[in-house]
Amino acid sequence: MTTPDSPEAPSAPPAGVAAAYATRFDAILDELSRDDSIADAVIERGRAQFPAYASVPAADLIEAVGRNRALAIQTLRSGVIPPPDQIWEAALSTHERLAQGLSITDIMGGFRESLRVIQNRVIALTNESGLDPLVALRASTLLWDLGDTFSARISLAYREIQIADEVARKQAQEQWIRRLLAGDLTEAEHGAAGARLTGAGPFRAIVTEPLPVPLPTPLPDTLVMEQGRAIGYLAADEMLPATVGYSEGSLGEWHSLPESYRLAQQLQAAAELVGESGRITLAGMSWRIGVPASPALNEFLRRSYIDPVLAEGEFGALILDSIRAFIGHGLRVDAAAKSLPVHPNTLRYRMQKFEELTDSSLGEFDTLVEIAWALAAAGGPGAQRLD
Repeated sequence: MTTPDSPEAPSAPPAGVAAAYATRFDAILDELSRDDSIADAVIERGRAQFPAYASVPAADLIEAVGRNRALAIQTLRSGVIPPPDQIWEAALSTHERLAQGLSITDIMGGFRESLRVIQNRVIALTNESGLDPLVALRASTLLWDLGDTFSARISLAYREIQIADEVARKQAQEQWIRRLLAGDLTEAEHGAAGARLTGAGPFRAIVTEPLPVPLPTPLPDTLVMEQGRAIGYLAADEMLPATVGYSEGSLGEWHSLPESYRLAQQLQAAAELVGESGRITLAGMSWRIGVPASPALNEFLRRSYIDPVLAEGEFGALILDSIRAFIGHGLRVDAAAKSLPVHPNTLRYRMQKFEELTDSSLGEFDTLVEIAWALAAAGGPGAQRLD
């Protein structure tokens, strides 16, 4: 029951009237689908509001307006807004317009103008047909909601394109760095590298030890991952964090980076074999760089100076540690004994046992060199440097 203070709610039109409305509205949508003047109006309004559209061929715009009109008619017929991920028209238009140099603002604005022209035409045709104004209102609401959803899909497509472009840019940069280090730049790339890097050096190539995933710290853009380690180059005043072990090649201009890279590879291979870590340079690694490249010599020295001692078991391992300390401390018995720590006489006894087991003399220069090489090839603490 209604009261003077509660007006009666509007009643739905009779079934026959509703069916007639639906038929007439379908006829309006059919007429809309054949109205070629919509494209002309959209292009005129769009170019007036967004001058960037002047560079887009009219044929491309006519095609896009046709897609938008079909989507609008589909929505008006069904009364349902499609979800953003199903509006392929927005993704296609975004790709096309971005490729033609338009901004995301231009793309969204252009669609809004397209929708506005369609909306005005629907309202005009609805009024001319004598339909209830509520029909035009519902149609306008649907089209505005479609505009919001379409814009959301444009934004999503734009983010996807940005991510894809960034991934492609990063991949191209990484391949360029790999070819630069390998000395495989094309003639065009070589010229571009000269324009980019000349005067910015000198540079040195870098090869890191195997790195954990995820990385503990971001790496410079001039380094790329390669089989679990980073390779690339740094300027003379750049260094990696102390938490990253790496080898650096010789310093020079950008065109000498292939040679620098080969040296860094050799240094890192030697460092990992002999047990070195941290920042590895040729000056620090010295003769040890030759250890990985001498398997026959390594095997001979191992049989001569390592195997006979390790045959003594745990005591043999202590002897080798003592010899490492002796060589690592510049042949100074007291300093070596303190580092172990043992009494100097204990160290002397172990040195004597080493000489007996290997039939060698620690007082001979060539023997010391061979023992140092053998210990380096064996890895671990044997990489200690002579002071």
